[in-house]
Amino acid sequence: MNFLTVTKVHENISLAELASSSQNSNSIPKPKLDIQTFGEALAEYLYESQNPNVPIHNLSDYIYQLSSEEVKEAVALMWLGRGAGDEQPEDFPVLVKEAQTMKPDYLLEKSLLAKYLRNGLQKLNISLKR
Repeated sequence: MNFLTVTKVHENISLAELASSSQNSNSIPKPKLDIQTFGEALAEYLYESQNPNVPIHNLSDYIYQLSSEEVKEAVALMWLGRGAGDEQPEDFPVLVKEAQTMKPDYLLEKSLLAKYLRNGLQKLNISLKR
């Protein structure tokens, strides 16, 4: 990774885990699949719960502070960790290029973001210890 530091990935993982546990304990409105996407429902939920101490806000704030290069690398790392396309560590630079148009919202829509980022680091053989 050229732009995204391991420390930032760890911070994303920590915040995503907090947001995930908070979302599981709170009632997030279930989207009507034929009317709106999950991302739109989540954005609406966040707008309605304008509380800066909500863990998802902390994650959102952190992700939106990443540079566009860091977002691309975070998306690529998440894709690598998700393993949906049998991507290998050597595919990481290609995944970064494929993430060229991805926005921070894309990361926020992933309920398993922490798991995917952790798996991506493991695939790249990067220590999970700070």
